[in-house]
Amino acid sequence: MRDSKNTRVYISGGVTNVKGYMKNFDKAEKKLIDEGYDSIINPAFVNSFLPLDFSHEEYMRVSLAMLECCDAIYMLKGWEESKGAKEEYVYANKLGLKIIKE
Repeated sequence: MRDSKNTRVYISGGVTNVKGYMKNFDKAEKKLIDEGYDSIINPAFVNSFLPLDFSHEEYMRVSLAMLECCDAIYMLKGWEESKGAKEEYVYANKLGLKIIKE
């Protein structure tokens, strides 16, 4: 794991059927930067460049690959209602990542 200044953090939360999800992820990214984290992975932003016809499973493969490159996961409020965020939470635990909750 990198030192605390260089901890890479992945943001996880609801996307499907969540109005304004991009704003939620962007706000979390700014908050984490303000707290001193300098390496943030915002999957909502990254995945916005993927083909629109990707299935949930394809988005999750890309997201979990990004998660593997991180030291911690930041769980947005309401993540428990998201199928994908629950998958990311389980995987983060399997990887032994630090869990940070909003």
